[in-house]
Amino acid sequence: MDQFKQTAKLRWNRLHDFSPQISLQVEFGSYILKIADSYEELIESFKLRHEVFHVEFQGLTPGGLDFDRFDRWFDHLIIIHKDSQKIIGTYRLNCTEVLKNSYTSLEFDLSNIFRMQGPFLELGRACIRKDHRKGAVISLLWRGIAEYMNLTQANILFGCSSIKVNNARSTALIYRYLINSGGVTEDALATPTLDFKMKDFGEWISYFKNNLSEAQVTEAEALIPSLLKSYLKLGAKVAGEPAFDRDFDCIDLLTVLKKEDLAQSLAKKFQVAR
Repeated sequence: MDQFKQTAKLRWNRLHDFSPQISLQVEFGSYILKIADSYEELIESFKLRHEVFHVEFQGLTPGGLDFDRFDRWFDHLIIIHKDSQKIIGTYRLNCTEVLKNSYTSLEFDLSNIFRMQGPFLELGRACIRKDHRKGAVISLLWRGIAEYMNLTQANILFGCSSIKVNNARSTALIYRYLINSGGVTEDALATPTLDFKMKDFGEWISYFKNNLSEAQVTEAEALIPSLLKSYLKLGAKVAGEPAFDRDFDCIDLLTVLKKEDLAQSLAKKFQVAR
């Protein structure tokens, strides 16, 4: 996208009118964790998202921005590396009683989730620069989410966790592994919308209906990214069958986390009011 079209699209989506809903800023060692509060920080977070979702995931040309019409309605949690003064991690957050501007609802039918007791916190577009992907940074993102939960009194967290997989076999293997390890809700809380259903998924999930072999378990574990593993450790569950995002050539798992289901030790660690 050339500069003129990109600027026009930013204005069309009214991102020049952006203002945060919540104020938050804390320092941890080499990093600053905060809610983006300027247009410049917002644009830099879009650059990082493009670097991860378009360049790294799809092999496209560097230098663009990743944004959509939903970004104006979200707060943007960012991590700034003090030495470089660069944004190295970001997560967008939307908390409201009724999510009228939900990105996740494009991919999943959320009607069962919205029957739960809100407020709801929608998480999305999580990414960390490749050279900063380590436990400390992931933990810092979660600390920011915990702070945001406390400030908004959110009861239910949900959002899409992306995995760089684009075939039904690997998708079904991951999903069967998660079922077997207790990472999926007993009843499906959400199903992919028609445009995001993956062809042949049903056949492959039937193929993996028995216990997985040791080699298959190893393969599945290697495919699951650290951020999703951190969700599961916190007590989150995958809410149903994965969706296939053709635009980004990856699968998305809808993860749901109730505040009451947070592991006690982690709730204490992140100081989430229970």
